[in-house]
Amino acid sequence: MQPGVPRLDARLAALRARREHAILRSGIRRRRPRRWPPRTDQHVHFDEPIILRQLDDHAQVSWAQVALYGQLRSVEFALVGRAACRVLQRQRYRATARAQFRAGIQGTVTDPAGAVVTDATVTLKDNGTGKTQQATTSSEGFYRFSELQPGSYTLTVEKAGFKKSTLENVTVNAESVQGLDVVLTTGEVSETVTVTDTATPALETEHGNLDKAITTTEVKELPQFGRDPYELTRLTPGVFGDAARGGAGGAVNLPNTVGPGGSSRSIFQTENAPQISANGQRVSANNFQIDGTSVNSLTNGGAAVITPNQESIKEVRVIANVYSAEYGRNSGAQVLTVSQNGTNTFHGSLFLKNNSPGLNAFNKYGGPNGAPPVRVNQRLSQFGGSLRGPIMLPHFGEGGPVYWSGKNKAFFSFSYEGLRSNNADTFNAFIETPEFRSLVIAQRPGSIAAQILGAPGIQPRVVSVIPVSCTTAGFNASNCQQVGSGLDIGRLAGAQGQYLPFSSLNGGGLDGVPDIQFAQLSLPTTSRGNQFNPRIDINLTDKDTFTFSSYVSRFRGVGSDAAGRSRPMGDITTAPNNLFGMVTWIRTLSASMINEARFNATRFAFDEIKSSSQTNFGIPRIEIETLPFDRIRFGAPWAETTPGVFAENTFEFRDTLRLVRGNQAWSFGGELRKEQDNNDLSGGSRPLFTFAGLFNFANDAPLFYQINADPRTGGPAGSKRNFRASTDALFAQNDWKLRPNLTVNLGLRWEYFSPLTEKDGRLSNLVLGPAGQELTGAHLDIVKRLYPPDRNNFAPRIGFAYSPNFGNEFGGLLNENRMVIRGGFGVAYNRIPVVLFANTRGNPPFFARYQICCGTSSADFSTPFNGGQILYALGANNSPFSFPVNPALRATFNSNGLPNLPPGAQVEIYGAPSKVPTPYVYTYSLESQYNLPAHFTAELGYQGSASRKLVRLVNERFLFPDTGLFTGIFFPTPDTTASYNALIARLTHRLSRGVTFDAVYRWAKSIDIVSYDGPTAFTNPTYPLDVRQERGPSDYDVRHNFVASGVWDMPFFTHDKDALGKALGGWQLSGILTAHTGFPWTPVVGNCVSTRGPSLCPSRPVAYFGGAGTDTSNDAFITGSNFPGGGSHFFSTAAPVGFQLPGIGRNSFRGPRYFDVDMSLAKRFGLPLGEGTSLELKANFFNVFNLLNLQSFNFNTPSTQVNNSLFGRAERGLAGRVFELQGRLTF
Repeated sequence: MQPGVPRLDARLAALRARREHAILRSGIRRRRPRRWPPRTDQHVHFDEPIILRQLDDHAQVSWAQVALYGQLRSVEFALVGRAACRVLQRQRYRATARAQFRAGIQGTVTDPAGAVVTDATVTLKDNGTGKTQQATTSSEGFYRFSELQPGSYTLTVEKAGFKKSTLENVTVNAESVQGLDVVLTTGEVSETVTVTDTATPALETEHGNLDKAITTTEVKELPQFGRDPYELTRLTPGVFGDAARGGAGGAVNLPNTVGPGGSSRSIFQTENAPQISANGQRVSANNFQIDGTSVNSLTNGGAAVITPNQESIKEVRVIANVYSAEYGRNSGAQVLTVSQNGTNTFHGSLFLKNNSPGLNAFNKYGGPNGAPPVRVNQRLSQFGGSLRGPIMLPHFGEGGPVYWSGKNKAFFSFSYEGLRSNNADTFNAFIETPEFRSLVIAQRPGSIAAQILGAPGIQPRVVSVIPVSCTTAGFNASNCQQVGSGLDIGRLAGAQGQYLPFSSLNGGGLDGVPDIQFAQLSLPTTSRGNQFNPRIDINLTDKDTFTFSSYVSRFRGVGSDAAGRSRPMGDITTAPNNLFGMVTWIRTLSASMINEARFNATRFAFDEIKSSSQTNFGIPRIEIETLPFDRIRFGAPWAETTPGVFAENTFEFRDTLRLVRGNQAWSFGGELRKEQDNNDLSGGSRPLFTFAGLFNFANDAPLFYQINADPRTGGPAGSKRNFRASTDALFAQNDWKLRPNLTVNLGLRWEYFSPLTEKDGRLSNLVLGPAGQELTGAHLDIVKRLYPPDRNNFAPRIGFAYSPNFGNEFGGLLNENRMVIRGGFGVAYNRIPVVLFANTRGNPPFFARYQICCGTSSADFSTPFNGGQILYALGANNSPFSFPVNPALRATFNSNGLPNLPPGAQVEIYGAPSKVPTPYVYTYSLESQYNLPAHFTAELGYQGSASRKLVRLVNERFLFPDTGLFTGIFFPTPDTTASYNALIARLTHRLSRGVTFDAVYRWAKSIDIVSYDGPTAFTNPTYPLDVRQERGPSDYDVRHNFVASGVWDMPFFTHDKDALGKALGGWQLSGILTAHTGFPWTPVVGNCVSTRGPSLCPSRPVAYFGGAGTDTSNDAFITGSNFPGGGSHFFSTAAPVGFQLPGIGRNSFRGPRYFDVDMSLAKRFGLPLGEGTSLELKANFFNVFNLLNLQSFNFNTPSTQVNNSLFGRAERGLAGRVFELQGRLTF
């Protein structure tokens, strides 16, 4: 026994006696002592001071083990209490840290001569949680740690014959493996060499990915509109986006892109699709993960159903080109968010942010013809906070502390963000007068019109009435007179159910009663959002770590209907609930083998019928036309998605086995994802009616009737479908450290995306007939799935990182750690968005869209109520499904399964061709990084992609003759390609002297046939007979793009502790500069081009005469100076003859350029409330210089229509300066 041990034994005996005395005084019965000496199979290592400190605190000690093996070796602590507490605490204090996910550290240990050091012990300690893990270098001197949480670590390397090497403050970034080679110095192991400046690696030496880590500092400090962290994804090299905002503050889509778009309501956007293009690919190709699991929308590609709040984010990694087989589902940007985890110390925050429109600036261009400038009038507040630390539990049993600290074992993190917004914009419009409503109720008692005009909420929200003349309103003086502040435009005539002919729409002449008035109306909207993010990490044993992470995002927004004249009866309340939950179990199988199992569930759902209980959907949508201004409307808005009932679920299981063999780190894994789309888009079951004038409305005599009905019964069509899809994937990945300065990444991924099915057998598809009779011989079938599966989806990937080391040659410019050459090639597959197939819910025989016209006087061209086909009625109650069955809509079906509809009714089909292969993309890149002095790193590289079998939505009627039964037959057709090539230059400054900086320039060209795959008229071809005629610059192609971001902690007075230092020190400046050249656009004319079916309008001009200007300044697009005299001076407006080809290519011209600077200025005050407690006051300025940016040109809008007076002119300006003020307390 070594000297000193008896003295320790005596001290232990004395302390034990003190403990026994304390127990006797407390009256607690003494437990029976356990066996001594302890069993030898229970060993948890402690240092002597820890043992004594625990005993001094009267910890409940189980003397089951105190082994003296030359010195005190171990002691097992057991708490008497509930089983849950016992399980949490009966673990080894030398437990291995198992923070989460795909980050890692690897490297080679060498001696001063460069020879590898084998069997060295490498220890990694998490500085936040205090936990450690160990590895032993292989025969190649290689070590690797996987499954790391981003954060700060300490790395220690020990080997007999060498000094112990300790590297402190090693920064691990999210979802990336970084290199850290160690050179040991000859000497005694008792000597230590400590390196403290290892915070951020200058070069990426372990992979070929083109990516960026968005750090906690950048998330907290860089300006983001609405605190939406996804806005920062555009800072990644190889990713393009500008985060533009419209004049009213809403997110602006990339040209000709629809879908959910970017967030216009902060982090509470139901489906947030940041408008970014990675590697030249579509917005829909982006993939979003939180804590390693999917949060993607089922319906829309490139959209996330969870937008994490800033307080919950530890780091975001965005990968533009990925060469690891672990990543799949989509080929675009991989946006990987890691949430905050708890540590051994408590940290937290509180914040309040306010937007007040009075501090915002008007933009400098409201539109052509003198339209006034506008400003962002959003009035909202955001508030919240976070708290994280160890989990503290009550201590049960005899003696000891009153609580269990949870340090090194169990941690929690919680964040919350709330939003409150109340806005009331105003607009001017014509409305009916109270006198007209009273007159109809009095003279048409019991009529549908009287019931509508007497319904609750009918009165528009009038701010003031604006008197106007008949001429100003657009009426002839003979049919109009001014009465008070309103206009008399006719009188009631005829009787209920009687049509007034078009020649007498004003009824029996003027009656002195004002019928309409011009008014300023209020348009209120209210929003209320709450997001919660709990996370728990538990090191259950030394081999098992569990993590639970969740986001619960609830929103409630009430919007008024501008088209419906802001009547309370038309208000819609939307209350989506977006949920995400993830459980991870990491099991250490051996010193070189780890298994990770993850399960997650994602859901978003809302029911506007329930949330809008104050809205009477039993009133149809009413629209009054034939007026010289916009239609007057009654009732709630009409759309198939209004009211919407949405319920989309994703369940995903993923398992990954990681092992190290020699100098190779292997990963093998698989994924299983189940998707459920249970949406009910039955808003069209509520009918829409239009009327020719106010007085036909008063007579209950509709002109037009639109409704979705079941053709089998004539009753309302239920479009609830239970769509199902799944994804299966397997992958193998090998990160091979061939040499200390050469890493090769080899991977193979197999992925299968199942065709869409419907659980209840309500899925139909149009099967084309034989050649020459594709549509005339087509038949409609009930199908199990829309198209045959495509399982041949193998995706090989290879990446590399090579660091040349030529010593002192070349002037030492290429010596160790100065340069790395990186690159790779890979194949990636894209899941086809469900939105392209979900419209099959509207197919016969279960569903038909009816548009029946026209009910008119027999003096005109039809019979009243169109021979009885128009059924004008109210619903039996407030439900949109309560309208009566219309027997006239009942149809029979022919031998091909197609309905024989009433005259004027047509069938619209969404389906799929017989083969739908999975789209895939070849991605490749090659770049060099160079470590410059003064903490700068320069990069220069090439990025490219080649896309194959991309999908476009095709109306088959343009390709084949049909019988006239169909309005449209839309098939997602995988026959398009795309290509992209770019030069990328980057300069970064790592944190030094309080400055971080990142600037990226891209010179690129993107070419495709269609740039978006969603169903929208924007993507219609102008020459569908030959898809090659559509090949041209992508809609989002910009030749030059520059984005720079930075954070500067100003050094002035930072070390002064007096009043002057507190007042003038602690300032921080951060910002983002975005600049790019203009988007391309296509001139069109109203002429139609011939197809094999109906003609297609608009078309591209058949000739360009030349001479148009190329100025991309704002003035050129405000005045239209590029096309003096109008578009017809530069383009032929003649109609195409037969199948004549267009005279210009798609996207032949360029729109206005873009330049924007967003900035934040912050002042931080230290508070005497503990170490690290501070208050930060920050002002955010979006478009800080109030620079004018113009809206880009979309397809077939006034700006692109050759015959339009606005041709070549921007329709409006983007947002002016927006100011926000935020206070944030951290502790």
